[in-house]
Amino acid sequence: MKSKRLIIAGMGSIGLRHARLYSALPGLNVEICDSREAGLHEARALLPNAPQWRDYSAAIASRPDYVLIATPHQAHAEMACLALENGCRVLCEKPMSHHLDEASQMTSCAQETGSPLAIGFHLRFHPSVVRLRAMLQSGEAGDLIFIRYRVDSLVTLENSRSRYQTHLPGALLMDYSHGLDLLHHLLGKPPERIFAQGVAGEIAGYSANPLVFDALFSYPSLQAELHLSYTGKPEVHCVEVTTSKFNIRLELNSGTFVRHQVADGTCEDLSFPFERDALYLAQWQAFQDFCDGLPSQICSAEQALETNRIMARLIDLLERDPEPASSSIFPAIQLSCS
Repeated sequence: MKSKRLIIAGMGSIGLRHARLYSALPGLNVEICDSREAGLHEARALLPNAPQWRDYSAAIASRPDYVLIATPHQAHAEMACLALENGCRVLCEKPMSHHLDEASQMTSCAQETGSPLAIGFHLRFHPSVVRLRAMLQSGEAGDLIFIRYRVDSLVTLENSRSRYQTHLPGALLMDYSHGLDLLHHLLGKPPERIFAQGVAGEIAGYSANPLVFDALFSYPSLQAELHLSYTGKPEVHCVEVTTSKFNIRLELNSGTFVRHQVADGTCEDLSFPFERDALYLAQWQAFQDFCDGLPSQICSAEQALETNRIMARLIDLLERDPEPASSSIFPAIQLSCS
């Protein structure tokens, strides 16, 4: 069978991870693309024999089978549409876009060209998330009452090279857009109402707008909460669930999965040891299935657009504040998502 070509655009840390992992897969020839010489230099050290491209348009004109976009999100729409229009199958890193109109453009382009487009929310493939979703869908967990996605991470600011979080309103929501996607993935439907509030501020010499953000999602028979912040050290990254049968907590960094039975308090440890690389490999296999028309848990463009609608409304609120480093409290908002 003839090997297929994959061009990975964007040689930041995520692009380099993709390149390292997928270059080892049989039947797949990985090529690298970055407009920055520094990006190509890092990639050459990792894959010295991989074909290289500085010009993305020229790379797409060569008609690769697959394109993986791992550039800053501001470039996602234009790059994805060019690849789709040239018949490429596209996997785009999250978030889909900062702007709703660009996310809509990407979705429409995929529909009009018939070329597959998926968005890389790799936490869908975390073994604890897979187990939790199966429990909720099968009824094993009982009736869902409450779910919370929480991340507190100062290390995100400490490791940021560009420090875009200082000047870009809503960066916190884009850095952790996984939260919105996981809620949609686990619940399977959008909320009826959202109540949200954020605060801009500074910690350890780093500023962000918002620094802390909370949203409450209202459904007919349950509630969901999203808590995001750049303040936690050590980092906290978890999902907490209350059902009619269990209280469940997933620690996404460690793979810890603990559930307590409501009836008698019995504790069960269902932890799933995992390697982060395995999540990306599972995502790539799901993308292959998606391209082949098989059942897949990959995030489709249509699904990503739904979460992008919510994120865009929340970011629109944050962009109204002219002082990103201020300590002002943003007004609580109530959004209709019908």
